[in-house]
Order: sequence, then structure tokens, then C-alpha cells
Amino acid sequence: MTATGWREHPTVLVASREITEGFRSRGTKIMLALSAVAVIAIVVIARLASDSGGSTTDLVVVGAPDSSELAAFEALGDAAGTRIEATAADTDAAARAAVSDGDADVALLADGEALLTEEPVEPGDDSATARVVTLLRAQLAFDEALAGAGLSPAEIAEVRANPGPELRSTDPGDGDETDDRGAGLAIVMNILLFLLLQTYGGWVVQGVTREKASRVVEVLLSAVTPRQLLFGKIAGIGIVALANAAVLVVVGLVATRVAGVEVLEAVRARDVLIGGVWFLLGYALYCSAFAVAGALCSRAEDAQSALMPIMLPMIAGYIAGFTALGGANTVVWVLAFIPPTAVMCMPVLAALGAAPVWAVLLSMALTLAAALAVALLAVKIYERSILRAGRRIKWLEALRLRSAPT
Repeated sequence: MTATGWREHPTVLVASREITEGFRSRGTKIMLALSAVAVIAIVVIARLASDSGGSTTDLVVVGAPDSSELAAFEALGDAAGTRIEATAADTDAAARAAVSDGDADVALLADGEALLTEEPVEPGDDSATARVVTLLRAQLAFDEALAGAGLSPAEIAEVRANPGPELRSTDPGDGDETDDRGAGLAIVMNILLFLLLQTYGGWVVQGVTREKASRVVEVLLSAVTPRQLLFGKIAGIGIVALANAAVLVVVGLVATRVAGVEVLEAVRARDVLIGGVWFLLGYALYCSAFAVAGALCSRAEDAQSALMPIMLPMIAGYIAGFTALGGANTVVWVLAFIPPTAVMCMPVLAALGAAPVWAVLLSMALTLAAALAVALLAVKIYERSILRAGRRIKWLEALRLRSAPT
């Protein structure tokens, strides 16, 4: 087939029409703008939460602390469960004034002579300031002992940089518990897949229902077959959906960079690839059924009841995906190999690192096979119901219909 002939294929023409209408639609632009604002708001909220999520202890140090001392303060803050912000003071009097005025929580006087706090640190006090003071006192005593043993400042810094023995556990667990990166990625992937499939599936339903209600579909079917119309519509709306999703991803990355939220280190190319493949598989599986749901209805108001049998497995998979955050369980594993729920469950298991490669590939293969079967079934139901106006056609009734009226 030549390039010109390929472009003039009825399915391609229908897809091109959907793409053009999708990008020109005012509703699409408004929804994209609102989604972008929502993404930016989520990033800003995450940034504010990270800033306020942990305590900060202001430490004023007499003299100018060098890089090794600043690194030691940072490590000490991590051990105390707080973030230490160290500033310099020229004299002991300036450090005392900073603590008295409330500009600093702790002051370290010249040569480590003393630590100052505004309020006395009582035994058993578990505040961030008390923990910092306790660790600072231990650190200063350690440094003083090393200096008394004849070590130079450089040697003391080298000893201080020693990470110490490796921390191990006698009960390493069964591998189901995941790190924060995996859990966070799983949550984001689960929510994004659900929202994208629900949103763009709704576009397919609305497009089919609108054309059927306005009887535009009768004009279209005079030039193309129902199969070409169905697949062209799904492909066109799918391309618009991918373009919108790409815009939101770019907006999210730019927003995180501007807000100073580091996410790129936590996201691997493998995670992005798996998420993209699952979106395509989920769209192929669900949107054929969404199109049929639209064809069964003559009014947009009837679409919700027709969509319920399709939405139930998607919602079930969405909810089950969250139960895997505490560790992969038997229910999630079973649902991860059943195509309608695998779209939501297997990506979560993959993000958590609980699913081996063979399991992901097998689940993808099963979902692809199910998508092809649903597409073939959708064509038959679509052909039989798209021209039937009036009342809403039920799913079982649509399967028993012989042919569309002429």
C-alpha cells in the first residue's frame, strides 16, 4: 500500500478526524489545563509536606566550620531524627545572643568549651534539641579523647568519617517489604493508570454516544464499516490521550525541578517503560468495551449504568493494588494474572520489586490476548447495536441480536 493509500484508509481517516476534533475541542483543552494545575498543586503540596515533615534544629557555631564539620553535623542530625542547620558566629557573646533571642536552638562555643540552650535539657527529654545536645556532647567528648591521644585534626576527621560496622538483622524478612521508593512509585503508578483509563475511556463513551444521539453515525456508516469506525475512533482518541498524558508528565517534571523535589533519581527507565506498556494494554482492553457501552446507549445519561460491568473489575484491581503496599498477598497475585484486574495489580507488584520478569511478561501476554478477544467481541456487538436508537440495550440482549436494522 502506498503512502497516499495508507493515509486514505477509512480507519486512518476516522482516527485523523478524532485526533483533529480532540485537539480542537475546548473541553479537552480545559480538562488538560485543569489536570496540569492539579499536577502542579500536588507537587507544591508534596514540597510543603517534605519541608514541614521533619523538625529542624538551628545550631550556631563559634568560628567558621569547615566542610568536614558541616558533614559531621549533617550526619549527627540524621542520627537525631532532625535536620541541623549550622550557622557561624564570630564570638561566644554573639552565639549566646542568638540562643537568647530565639534565633538558634543550640550554640557551640569556641573550642567546644560548652553547649548552650535556652531551656535546660532534662534527663529523659526526647525533644529534637535534647537529642542533638546528647549526640553533640558525645561527639565532642570523642573528639577530645582522640586529640588527647595525639591525633591531628585531619586524622580525627578521618576517624569521624568511618561509617562503623554494618547493621544487620537476624530476621531479614521474606522480601515482601519494600523501600519507600518502590512504595511511592507503586502508589503513583496505581493512581495514574486508574485515572488515565477512566478519563480517556470516558472520552470514547461520550464520543460514541454523542454521535449515536445526533444520528451522525448513520452518515459515517454510509462511508465506512462499523469495524473501521470503531477501531479508528479508539486509535484516534488513544493518540490524543497519549499526547495529553505526555504533556502532564512534562508539566510534572518541570514542576518538580522548579520546586526542588527530586524524583528523577527515584524513577528508572524500566519503571517508565512498564507503566507505558500497561497503559497501552489497559487502553486496548478497556476502551473497546467502553465503545460498546456507548453504542448500547442512545443518551449520555444512560452511559453510567452501561459502564458499571466494565468499571467493577477496574475498581477492584485499583483497590487491591493498594493492599500490596504492606507486602504482596495471595489476592493481589491472583488478580495480577486475570486480565481485567492485571492492568492495575501487576504494575504495582512490578514497582514494588515483588514480581519477577517472567511474571510481568506472562501477565502482559494474557492481557494482550484478552484485549484481542474483547476487540473481536466488541466489533460484533458494535455492529449490532450502533444503529439501534430509542431505549438502552442491555449487554446480554446485544449478544443475542442478529444484525443491525437497515
